[in-house]
Amino acid sequence: MNLIRHIFPLLCCLTFVPAHSVAQNSVVAATKTSIQNSATQIDARSKSPSTNSDVLQETLKLLPKFSKSETAHYVIVSNTSPDDITMVGTLLETTFLKYFEVCGALGWNALPLRHKLVAVVFREQRDYLEFAEKNDKVTKTWAVGYYSPFADRLVFFKADGAEDVQKVTQQLNQQDRQVQQAEQLQQAGGKALKSNSEITQAKKQLAAEHGRIKDLAAGSFVSTAVHEAAHQLFFHTDIQRKGASYPLWLAEGLATNFETERTDTAFGYKVDNWRRRDAFKLATDKNTLIPLEILLTKDRFLEAADSADAITDFYAQSYVLTNWLLRERPTELRLYLESLSNGSFASQDDRQKNFEAIFGPLPRFERNWVRYEGRRQMEFLSSAFCKRVLVKKNDAVQANPMTGNSTISPITGNTPTDKSSMRVTKDASTSSTTPATTPPHVPH
Repeated sequence: MNLIRHIFPLLCCLTFVPAHSVAQNSVVAATKTSIQNSATQIDARSKSPSTNSDVLQETLKLLPKFSKSETAHYVIVSNTSPDDITMVGTLLETTFLKYFEVCGALGWNALPLRHKLVAVVFREQRDYLEFAEKNDKVTKTWAVGYYSPFADRLVFFKADGAEDVQKVTQQLNQQDRQVQQAEQLQQAGGKALKSNSEITQAKKQLAAEHGRIKDLAAGSFVSTAVHEAAHQLFFHTDIQRKGASYPLWLAEGLATNFETERTDTAFGYKVDNWRRRDAFKLATDKNTLIPLEILLTKDRFLEAADSADAITDFYAQSYVLTNWLLRERPTELRLYLESLSNGSFASQDDRQKNFEAIFGPLPRFERNWVRYEGRRQMEFLSSAFCKRVLVKKNDAVQANPMTGNSTISPITGNTPTDKSSMRVTKDASTSSTTPATTPPHVPH
């Protein structure tokens, strides 16, 4: 079923001071930053934003017959049922709270909302597709929703209204009728009191399949809605800035770390997104993982020529890589996001150089990543992808037995890292090594 296949692909100057002063000042600075960030998050969540906005007025002009409903932080423009609107509102508000909770934990200074965010929910898929193409130039017919950063609105349709879902449901209904007819024939033949194990089993299987399809449709809608709502919040709170260029792996990787099929249970980057993890393992087994020098610099993975499997692999790998950064290297990730916000890293040609300015040489970064994933899943280290990554080290570092120095790699052009040029940065979750050069910093 196309919807099920595509949903989860959807579905941017050092000063020398004495060591004791560094430690003391670092503690004071970290404490002050933590307090400031906590205050910002509380203010951002509790402050009641204005309902009226240019985004809302423009959306209402495009959909004059749709109703308008409000929650604490969202305005929902829709032609669906009141129950659907309530469900969507609860879903978006839960994502909002989780988002600011994550920002607070990571020390990201997410700004308060300028106005209530706008979400559009269509009852019918065909109306959604027509609106998406006409107004937002979105033609991804397999997506149940999207976020338009230029229009600054979320747009969805109820997943149970998808053509694929309706087609399967109609087929199941037809089988229901056939079973009922068989049961009626049995009763007409005077066998009403005698149970028919085949009919009983068929009814159980059909009921289970109805439930499975309903759960898949509901889960796909929730997962997509949370993913797209995260995109909107990143841009609307200035963690990502409209008009700045963000590598696709980063933008999608961040959003996938919020995905969940149920918002009434724990979710976020500290909870594994098992669907993305499973897809990553499958890509590893198929040897279709993307080399990091390509993943980090090229945005070619969502073109029309790409297959559904290629898109799934891209999203899965982006999720796993970004999840590692969120868990283990959040300080550098924050600096990287801040450096991108002023547009200085926009050029694809400079992406690897700019990435390495913060995270260090890519070969070492890639080795650290695969070793981390290997500790989580031992068989990952035996994959063809990992073997290629780890072999690069052996080829790249060739020690001179006379001097003890390493030669420049003919493959990567890199020399082994000089420890004297490194500094250790401590963050809330781990310690990591970053270049001594301070990356561009753009305060929010």
